[in-house]
Order: sequence, then structure tokens, then C-alpha cells
Amino acid sequence: MITKDTLQALLQRLNFEQTGKVFAKTFANSDTFLSVDFDKSQLIYPESQGLTIHNRQTCNFSDNENFVVFECVHRLLEKGYKPEHIELEPKWKLGHGASGGRADILIKDNQDKPLLIIECKTPGNEFNKAWKKTELDGDQLFSYAQQIPDTQFLCLYTAVLSDQGVLSYVSHIISHKDNPKILSEGKNLKAFKDVSDVKHRFNVWRETYKNEFTTQGIFEANIQPYHIGKDKYTLDDLNPIDAKDKEGKYHKFRTILRKHNVSGRENAFDVLVNLFLCKIVDEAENTTDLKFYWKGIAYDSFFDLIDRLQALYKNGMERYLDQDIVYISNLCT
Repeated sequence: MITKDTLQALLQRLNFEQTGKVFAKTFANSDTFLSVDFDKSQLIYPESQGLTIHNRQTCNFSDNENFVVFECVHRLLEKGYKPEHIELEPKWKLGHGASGGRADILIKDNQDKPLLIIECKTPGNEFNKAWKKTELDGDQLFSYAQQIPDTQFLCLYTAVLSDQGVLSYVSHIISHKDNPKILSEGKNLKAFKDVSDVKHRFNVWRETYKNEFTTQGIFEANIQPYHIGKDKYTLDDLNPIDAKDKEGKYHKFRTILRKHNVSGRENAFDVLVNLFLCKIVDEAENTTDLKFYWKGIAYDSFFDLIDRLQALYKNGMERYLDQDIVYISNLCT
């Protein structure tokens, strides 16, 4: 966790320069800056360059969550977001179907339209509790989205500084823009644009988009600023897994199979082998544009994913097992 006691170590790791009790950093190719004054216990943002602070509760050392907000803004500025498109603690009035409140970070796009709301939490219990509440009833994120319905994405964020000085982050990103393909695939599906209160807004995410979220799409090296989510995956996005990861994946597979009534061991084995075959083919043939992966609710649809898997399966059976499989592509209908 980032605390007052570990803040200096974090700043040194992020290449802030120290002058007395003040740590400051100017970002490459711009005059944008961030600084921390330990004498005054102040977190200083580039307001002179357009960053807006609506309430200064996040600008001091009073709460460890403030350090998460500071680290997140640092990550945004490093990514290339402009300070004039960042607002801290925008506050909304009560009413209009929401409880009001104060978000941590609002980001606007280059047309000055709302793009992303980020709610920051300290790691561990606070983050986990907030995410469980989000999945249960929408919690703060959907309350804020009700106030700015044009917001395209919502994110629950935390940053972790380990005892060894390793900095990492967790981001749960929810697409808050409608996907016409998803809406066309089912009957009587509700859209975000059609709702007028928090409860129904949350129900759209739960019922139409199946509580879909992603953990990548804002801060990764191959993501451009102002483009949230990934519409293309490459081999560079893949990471090796260890024994602990395998155990977790095993339990997730079992849960998914049970949920969809794939209970027989032989049937389950066939399903998994077919999926492994698809993945092998994908990594062999599509290194710069992987087809196996769900691209998130903002850029994909269920039928398109199934269509890609069927094509991979067909190619795999022909390539490795010399079996001719016939299927009609969804693109041909």
C-alpha cells in the first residue's frame, strides 16, 4: 500500500527529483509537472496548465486513497493525457435518479466530451469491497455515470507498492457505451441510452452486457491515450503462467463448464481439447491479430467470437489432424 511512510520511495521510483522536502517531476516532451511538498503535506497538480480540481480533499496526506489518485494521475500524464482533459473530484448535485457524490478522476477526450471516470481505492479490502458492491448494484461508478451519461468508460483502480518496492496496479474497466452488435443479437435488450436512473443503468450492464469488464485497456504500453480498451491482441499481450495461475484457471474452467451443463468428463475433455486446438492455431497463424480472445464488450460480439473460434477449429483440424470440417462463416450470412 502507498502511505505517507512509503510515498518518498514511490516518488524516487517514479524519477521525481528532490529539492529539500519537495519532490517534483516534469514529463518528457511537455511542461506538465507534478510535485509533492512534504513540509506542507500537499500533493500538487498542474492546475496552471489546465487540470481542474473541484475540491481539494484529494490534495493532502489525510487519506491513503489520495496517494492512489496521485499515482493514477501520474500514470495518465505519462501515458500522454493532457492536463486540461483531467478533472479531480467533480461533484454532482443530488437527484436525477442518483445519489450525487464526488468522483476521483474524470477524463475528457480531445473534443472535451466525457470519456472515462476513474474511482480510486486503496488495495486489498477497500478495492475488493468496492468491486463486489459494483457487481451487486453498480455502487459509485454507476451513480457517477448517471450524472454524466455520455461517459464511455468506467474504471475502478488501485495501485500497489510492495515491500520490495515493486509498483503495480489493478484496473477493472467497464464499457459504458452501447454495442449495436450485442443489442442486435438478442430480443428486448436494453441499451444505456434508453435508461434514466441508476438502477436501470446498472441493469443494462448486468442483463445486456452480462457484467462484462476488462482488466486491460488504459495504461498498458501498447494502448494509445484517449483510446480505451483493446480491439486487437498480439503475442506481445500474452504472459506465461505459473503453477498458481494454472490452479486458478482450472477452477474457473470447472465453474464455466458446470454453469453451461457440460458435466460429463468426456464431453468436458472434448470441449477443452478443442479450445486448446483453437489457441494453438491462433498463436501459430495470427501473431499480430489474435482471434481467440474476447476483445471486450466495446469491440466484440458473442456471435463474432464463436465465428472466430469455429474458423480456428476448422483450420486446426485440417492442419494437425487432416480432417475436413465444414462450417458456414457468420460473415457470409
